[in-house]
Amino acid sequence: MVETNLPHVGGVRETEPDAVEAANLMRAIANKDRKAFEKLYYLYSPRLGRYLMRLLRRSDLVDEALNDVMLTIWQSADRYDASLSRLSTWLFGIAHNKALKLGSRAARYQAEVSIHLDDAEHHGDHAGAENFDQRADSSNPEQTLIGRELGRELQQAIDSLSPEHRAVVELAFGEDFSYQEIATALACPVNTVKSRMFYARKHLGQLLSYFGGNAKEVDRGIQK
Repeated sequence: MVETNLPHVGGVRETEPDAVEAANLMRAIANKDRKAFEKLYYLYSPRLGRYLMRLLRRSDLVDEALNDVMLTIWQSADRYDASLSRLSTWLFGIAHNKALKLGSRAARYQAEVSIHLDDAEHHGDHAGAENFDQRADSSNPEQTLIGRELGRELQQAIDSLSPEHRAVVELAFGEDFSYQEIATALACPVNTVKSRMFYARKHLGQLLSYFGGNAKEVDRGIQK
């Protein structure tokens, strides 16, 4: 198994490699070049980590998901085709799938724990899977990244979206992906992306009005 517990790096985000550079990098990784793999890790792990945190909002799940992503890259680098998509689109597609699986698993586990606690009369509320998002660790500084961009109210509104709708918003706003790139990353039709974005914008606008925020902030952040 490849070691993926490398330290994260901060600072200015490096320029994404062009199609030729990306193809060469992934070809080297497919040939088990550890230096090439380390280069990819340092180039993309901060972005992937932020995206995973926005979807999962639990550092323990993010660490597990990021390791799974990197292991998949190490094992499947030969599947990347630079003529079909940007490298970031391919990588975020992998990250998205890992996040959904881990998030679903964690929600099921939390629901089972909640039922057990309720039966034992150790817990007074009905904390099922539908409330998993509200129990995320809000003290984690990475969770406030979007909030610093759009404001606290919009962050709260985004957190209330389903993982599928939140992913569309995060990729459009946080990563500046086009609808086509989002569709490629999420393995769904472009019209599905548009439909999810329409719903997300409507839902966010309604919640911002409820919170007393300015609904126009939604269009400033996620209009494509």
